[in-house]
Amino acid sequence: MKIKIMVMAMAGMLVFSSQQEKLQDINEEIQKISAQLTAIRQEKASILNDIYTLELEMDVAVIELKKVNLLLAEAQGKINRKQKEEAVLQAKIAHSQENVRRILRVLYKMGELGYVKLFINIGNLDQLFRNYRLIVALMDDRVLEIKAIRHGILRLQKIKAELKTELDRLFHLKNEQAVKLSRLSGLKQGKLNIISRINRQRDYNARLLEELKNEERNLTDFLNQKSGAPSADAVSFALLRGKLAWPLRGTVISSFGKKKSSRFDTYTINNGIEIKPLQSDEIKAVHDGEIIFCDYFKGYGNLLIIQHPGNFYSLYGHCDKFLKKNGDRVASGDVVAWAGNSGSLYGKCLYFEIRKNLKPQDPLLWLEKK
Repeated sequence: MKIKIMVMAMAGMLVFSSQQEKLQDINEEIQKISAQLTAIRQEKASILNDIYTLELEMDVAVIELKKVNLLLAEAQGKINRKQKEEAVLQAKIAHSQENVRRILRVLYKMGELGYVKLFINIGNLDQLFRNYRLIVALMDDRVLEIKAIRHGILRLQKIKAELKTELDRLFHLKNEQAVKLSRLSGLKQGKLNIISRINRQRDYNARLLEELKNEERNLTDFLNQKSGAPSADAVSFALLRGKLAWPLRGTVISSFGKKKSSRFDTYTINNGIEIKPLQSDEIKAVHDGEIIFCDYFKGYGNLLIIQHPGNFYSLYGHCDKFLKKNGDRVASGDVVAWAGNSGSLYGKCLYFEIRKNLKPQDPLLWLEKK
């Protein structure tokens, strides 16, 4: 019985240690995003900054919700272990109580003069010694079992108090979970309200377009700093025109080039395409290369850029989660990220660009025909 309880305790310690490590990682994530929020709030107000702020706050809300869910699982695990320990103790107490009843029945059957009779009705010293040991053993067993019952009841009371504490904690955590879910829902609605305003108000739409043009220039400047002389195997990418595998299987919802807004009678230049995933959210590298950027970029959301031989670049924006990091070498077909809606006005999708010598190319001319 003791071994079983020790095993349960050790298992609980291992689970606790693992959960503490996860909680530490979560707290570090929250601190990192909080620092980003502080930095963005110090910048000049803009539509893209408003969207970025909302997305960072959503990230915090999602992580905090993950934290609450982890604590909920921890509390439920403790409750389960306490309930098992309670059941084991109750069974042990019941067993001790039955032993005491058995001893008392034996002593009762012996009657008040039972002890005397045992000593009178003896034939030799060996029998006397056996009778004496029997009585002493019965009395000792009764004392030990009563002590065991008392100890078990005290331990049971402690477990019940601990169980009540965990049940109360579970109740409060569930309330906190509901609050976090409500906040996350509100933040999502806040982003939808911004998108709605962009689509309804001409001046707001014009401001966004100007901001996007500025961020596109910043992106070009960044790529210009990274570009170098064409490598010896530059032709390898150029020969793949019209043959590249799609980075994401889905539907093109926004095409390359100059587009006119029927609502506001304005023009926009789209340097890439947006692809809405149909089944899998996996984003794959279209060719071998090195990741030179893997972070948030205003206007593009979570953006991953791969540099290919010959000053070719492929860009993957609006990602939900990166599966590679800056500086990693990747091969064609490697899964590098998951599709998301970071920085997106179209919901979950992939923004995809191909650039040759910094100049945007129509991706549909490079990707294989469907």
